[in-house]
Amino acid sequence: MPFRDLVNQDHAVLLLRTAVRSSRVSHAYLFVGPRGVGRHRTAIAFAQLLNCERANSDACGQCRACTLIASGQHPDVRVVDVAGGRVLDPEDTTKTGIGIKQVLALRREVVYPPYQGRWKVYVLADAETMTTEAANSLLKVLEEPPDRVVIILIAESTVPLLPTVVSRCQLVRFSLIPAPAIERALVERHGVPKGRARFVAALSGGELGRAVRWVTSEETQQRRERILDLLERLEGADPLDRLDAAEEFSKDKDDLPELLEIALYWYRDILVWQQTGEDDRLINLDRRDRIVALAPTLSPALLNARIQAVEDAGDALERNVHPRLLLETLFLRIAPPPAPTRR
Repeated sequence: MPFRDLVNQDHAVLLLRTAVRSSRVSHAYLFVGPRGVGRHRTAIAFAQLLNCERANSDACGQCRACTLIASGQHPDVRVVDVAGGRVLDPEDTTKTGIGIKQVLALRREVVYPPYQGRWKVYVLADAETMTTEAANSLLKVLEEPPDRVVIILIAESTVPLLPTVVSRCQLVRFSLIPAPAIERALVERHGVPKGRARFVAALSGGELGRAVRWVTSEETQQRRERILDLLERLEGADPLDRLDAAEEFSKDKDDLPELLEIALYWYRDILVWQQTGEDDRLINLDRRDRIVALAPTLSPALLNARIQAVEDAGDALERNVHPRLLLETLFLRIAPPPAPTRR
């Protein structure tokens, strides 16, 4: 994973490339930003550039050092990811964050020069979970950094970290990735059909990692199809059918945010088609035919009311309203208006 394979993190890449080119590599970096935007991949790409046997402005990605680092087998590039089961001290039973034993193991290792490469690189994922004791111990390394050692802390925010630790690191900020960039990456790198890629990119919230997990998960794709089928089925459902659907879909509370997001984009697409008639503006492009068929049957006022109902359901979810009650209310609110009666 050289820098050229990263998506839309040009500022971070430029900073790190410049550090190597100018021979001003810092002893410690703090990668800060949302999950799923490439923080860990950037750390690995940086480790490759520092140790690549053919490096110029980027790692080659093919030499022995690059392939060993990419596979997690390089002796001089170590990753501490407690949640992922990658630790320096296997006897440490701490599961909730980076404990003192991991940092003590790091301190024992950094005193030795690189074994095989030019630089030793330590990547600490979820650095915000580091205990105070561990952070204070790490501080001793940061204050007196050994030669040819780079420590990379990865965190979502600087707030939970000790200010003294933050002050001794070069800060590298990561931002959310625009939906078009995620869509292109899904199509070009993962072979995802354009219609599905557009929907996943819109729903990913700027997190490429989240988007990739969705397109590689058959279960996630099937869940999306079930939700869209439900929304179409509700167009002709009576109140009892709506209540039954609410009972069925409320069984897994963890899926409710996704259901509401999908519903929001679905009604938004129908409204957008009414106003523009342009495919390029649709998110659910793979269901274009159904959107076109539904658009003449629903008024803009009704669609706006449904979008408001979905947003209200999202607010209710944040207030911990019972899932079944939340969905019952939503499904009844998005019912089509009754047909006019003849006199």
